[in-house]
Amino acid sequence: MIEQLSDSVLLEAYKKAKQNQLEEDFLAILEQELMRRDIHMNELNR
Repeated sequence: MIEQLSDSVLLEAYKKAKQNQLEEDFLAILEQELMRRDIHMNELNR
C-alpha cells in the first residue's frame, strides 16, 4: 500500500510523523520506503 503513495505524499507523511513523534516502527517503514525510492533526507527540507 505504501508503494502507491506519491513521492510528495510520502515525504509529507514522514515530516508529519517526525513532527508528531509517532512510533519508531512507523518511522522506520517510511524511511525504508524513502531509501527504496532513492529519496534523500536533504529533500525533506524543500
